[in-house]
Amino acid sequence: MEKRFVKNFAVIVLSLALSGVGASTLRAQVGEDAGSTDTPQGGTEKITLGVVEDVVLTSWGVSFTARIDTGADLSSLDARELAVRNNIAEFKLGKRWGSRRLQLPVVEWTRVQTAMGTEKRPIVEIAICLGSRHFKTLATLKDRSEMLYPFLIGRSALKAGYLVDASLSRAARPVCPLHSAKTKELVAASNE
Repeated sequence: MEKRFVKNFAVIVLSLALSGVGASTLRAQVGEDAGSTDTPQGGTEKITLGVVEDVVLTSWGVSFTARIDTGADLSSLDARELAVRNNIAEFKLGKRWGSRRLQLPVVEWTRVQTAMGTEKRPIVEIAICLGSRHFKTLATLKDRSEMLYPFLIGRSALKAGYLVDASLSRAARPVCPLHSAKTKELVAASNE
């Protein structure tokens, strides 16, 4: 009986080692990398986000409250009166953000399945500050006036080194080095 257990255990460990599945879990259990928050690519620490975070669209200095949605691949930005001409998306932000008119080049188009059917949406690239990171990400444009949050952050943006803790909210205030003073003002104003 004991030989069978040892043999089965060895087969399982060998399978895990060959597949790479569970290797980090096994190391964590024996304490080799317990507490490590480094990402595999760059060695930078991952930032923990809650389900709702403040984000700054740095190109325009606009701060939004965003919903973190790990179920969505792409982010989605509220775009009122959206029109696409000559591959340029023109739209307005909501009244709370000054009804500012913006223009961005369309990178590509995507089809999105909604409760009402399938819609074709433009995808644009935007620069954002989320936590202490400033980066560019892709986002679809859609009138989100009926939604609680004007900006939805999807998985493609979270690949920049974030973890999501569903028990938290506003866990990582936007403080980007290039825009830190302005960023703090914008976030404070958006919370009033």
